[in-house]
Amino acid sequence: MKKWMIGMISVAVIAGYIMFSEMLKEENTSDLAVTESFRHIDDLATRSPIVIVGKVSSAPKPFTHQSVTFFESHIQVQRVYRDVNGQLKSADTITLLQNDMEEDPLVKRDETVLLYLQRYEGPVMENAYRIVGLQQGYFKVNRTGTLTSVGESNLYQKSGLSADLSKLEALLKDHPYVAEKNDVMTDEEIEAFNENEERLFEESQQHDE
Repeated sequence: MKKWMIGMISVAVIAGYIMFSEMLKEENTSDLAVTESFRHIDDLATRSPIVIVGKVSSAPKPFTHQSVTFFESHIQVQRVYRDVNGQLKSADTITLLQNDMEEDPLVKRDETVLLYLQRYEGPVMENAYRIVGLQQGYFKVNRTGTLTSVGESNLYQKSGLSADLSKLEALLKDHPYVAEKNDVMTDEEIEAFNENEERLFEESQQHDE
């Protein structure tokens, strides 16, 4: 009887996991407010595959996707400090996707910004970028190269480092990008795991007969 109950629970768990995995695929980062948070600037650096300084060339434009309001704006790249795929160069214009929530304040037209970025992958739009850590990865750059955090959490201050653009190259060199491991199972892994659980369930039924 115990084996039979264990088998039933296992099947239920797998079914729930499969449904959850499918939901993740369908709703992949549709809400940009669901994102990582960092304690130190070096953690942000290691999780950011793209780091640029650019000028906001257009005011954020609102649009709606599945009843959620998003904003797109264009950033003219002035300098690429990091691009692990080597696709960006100075003078390129990229599309930035934002939510305009407390965690994701909108960029402003004509301001010069330092952005820690990654490519956006999801259903909202194609060929766009999002800010890693949202407000944590968005800094204003003044004429002298001083960086001003737009959020309450200034990672440079927390890390005891000078918020100066001249220090950025050294920071990124000391903390190279490390890709985050994707813990979501592939379709093949889910299928194999499910088959194994079904086999265990059948064996438990045979032992109880």
